[in-house]
Amino acid sequence: MHDPPGAPGVWPGLLVEWRQGEGGWSGRVTYAVAGPQGTVLVEAWVPAALLEQR
Repeated sequence: MHDPPGAPGVWPGLLVEWRQGEGGWSGRVTYAVAGPQGTVLVEAWVPAALLEQR
């Protein structure tokens, strides 16, 4: 995933669901980011354009 909200950069994540809306496809993704108090698990709907299979 590229530049998710609040966490710029490239992050590995797990795609758990797809949905199609008026603006196109989005994926519900879970990913971990390092925070000031340790690692945090984030779940977010992300535009498909930000997702990349690896």
